[in-house]
Amino acid sequence: MSVPVDRVSALSFHPLYEPPEILADGSKVRRLNLNESPFPPSPAVIAAMTRAAALGNRYPDGEARALIEALAAGSGIPPERIFVGAGSNELLAASAEISLDPGDQMLAPLPAFPTYAKLARLRGAEFVGVPLHGDGRIDVPAMLAAVTPRTRLAFFSSPHNPTGGIMTAEDILRLVQELPEHVMLHFDEAYYEFGRAAGAPDALPILSTRKGPWISTRTFSKAYGMAGVRVGYGFAGTPELALAIRKVRPNFSLSRMALAGGVAALAEPGASAALVALILKERDRMAAQLRPAGFTPLPGAANFLALLPPPGSPNLVDRLRDAGIYITDFVLGETRALRITIGDAEDTNAVVSALLENADAPR
Repeated sequence: MSVPVDRVSALSFHPLYEPPEILADGSKVRRLNLNESPFPPSPAVIAAMTRAAALGNRYPDGEARALIEALAAGSGIPPERIFVGAGSNELLAASAEISLDPGDQMLAPLPAFPTYAKLARLRGAEFVGVPLHGDGRIDVPAMLAAVTPRTRLAFFSSPHNPTGGIMTAEDILRLVQELPEHVMLHFDEAYYEFGRAAGAPDALPILSTRKGPWISTRTFSKAYGMAGVRVGYGFAGTPELALAIRKVRPNFSLSRMALAGGVAALAEPGASAALVALILKERDRMAAQLRPAGFTPLPGAANFLALLPPPGSPNLVDRLRDAGIYITDFVLGETRALRITIGDAEDTNAVVSALLENADAPR
């Protein structure tokens, strides 16, 4: 058996399926496990995608020129340093493709977005996970200390998934100054808009001072309600690095509808800002209602809430799924924490009630 097939056969597989909309008894299923928006794209975005569908028989613009020009106008980054992909997931894969060879090392926080470790294994590289601080923030000194001559790619994220932790300006500056130049810095900003609304620093000006290679990736999936459309984008420290990402991406991976939706979304920033404000308000309300019952919300900001359940709680993920509420969990240190996507006000009320009802129930 060839080496590439061996790499694939060694991967774990967790099918991604969509829960039913209703249970057998007719009650609504609340899908709060995938960090989606509970609200659809804005009417203007839907209209733009509908118009683009009329030309669905023609391939899209493979260079995404209109979208890249709109991103350049909004960010101040030159078009030649911007790239796009089918969600930021595709761009994470492109980053690994241009950085890692068999025997190299990839560095990432732990726990983190599972795709990081998967990409290292697909490239035949060693995944090195560095534990987070106990409150869910990235331990920048520990990450830097874990770098070796074999490290070629390091993922950092702010806000961090699955904890929501935010990196400070001092954290990012230290990272930029002390990460060796032989390491590609990939700054994952999938939850960028939520972090900024909660007071997180703008990372781009700090990243731009780095001498070594860096990219930052973002997505339309969260703050624009476009997870099902699949539009991501990124900024690179140099045009050469952006070109490398473009070279390894599949051709035409963004449909005409996705490109049109992205341009339309950027044209009405107020819609995204309103969605972000509403989600953060519900996040704070959920945290405030659960804290008195012994739940410990982790600090941070994203379109989800991470929290530690009261000691001795039963398996709340299973208990809530039985009630038609899908959430997820992860291990932080020696504790199993919960991660709950923020939905609308009705979702908040339902998940709070279910958690309070089950937290002190018999195991």
